[in-house]
This record gives sequence, C-alpha cells and structure tokens, in this order.
Amino acid sequence: MLIRVLEIAESTGNFHFDRGEPQTFMEVDWFRDEQPTPDSPGMMETEEGRAQIADFVKGKRYYDPTKAYLVLHPGYSFTINYSAP
Repeated sequence: MLIRVLEIAESTGNFHFDRGEPQTFMEVDWFRDEQPTPDSPGMMETEEGRAQIADFVKGKRYYDPTKAYLVLHPGYSFTINYSAP
C-alpha cells in the first residue's frame, strides 16, 4: 500500500461560515507499506508501526519540527506536529 507524506499549510485563521478556503498540501515523501497478512499486519495498521513511521519521517531531510505533516494511507492516517488553531 502506498503511504504519502504531505506538509500541511499553515492556517490562515479565517472563519469559514458558508464556503471553504483552498489549502495547499505539498507532498514531501511517499513509500510503500508491506502488504498486510493475518500473521504480519502492515506498519500503518498498528500503533507501534505508526510510531515507527513517525520516527522515520522525523529523520528525513525534509522534516522541519516547526511544520505539520499528514501521513495518508487508504486505511489509516495520522498527523505529526499538528494542533488545531
């Protein structure tokens, strides 16, 4: 399964009462997760695996601890360094 890592744009802080506001996500990385089997789940399917992926992302050259990232997978997604404004 393909895993994509996207850098989340900073919030503008604007309210969205009746319309959305376009946001830009920059893809900074992608890699493949192993195919899950009953004996070996994919990394994204366990908390331990997602923690390993987060550590892997944090070790990459593009990683900036002041920025937020979205890790996407068809079955699971999580963020790194994101907090709602």
